[in-house]
Amino acid sequence: MSVSAFIPHPENEEELGFNVPVASEAFFNAYWMPAAEELNLQWVPIFSTGIDISEEDLPDVLGELNRLKQWAAGRGGEEMEQMLSRIDMLITRLPLAYEREGAVVYIG
Repeated sequence: MSVSAFIPHPENEEELGFNVPVASEAFFNAYWMPAAEELNLQWVPIFSTGIDISEEDLPDVLGELNRLKQWAAGRGGEEMEQMLSRIDMLITRLPLAYEREGAVVYIG
């Protein structure tokens, strides 16, 4: 299994093609979860079980992703580089999913 972000009820081709890989379940549990616990994040830990993110939730989710990015950048190593790459992709692509009013992104 893996964790990714997608639009569960796409209304056009662009939404249908929206898919952002986050991590394999093993990688998420090994690296993302301990960081989320250390930082007392609320949204990121729920990614592993799955959660709908609305546009109004986006600032909080992006805030947590930025905190996670700072945490990973301070650690170094190949695993952290992989994590940083996926965090950057989420930070960049998530806002693009909300071009349609009422769009929801599922991360899980």
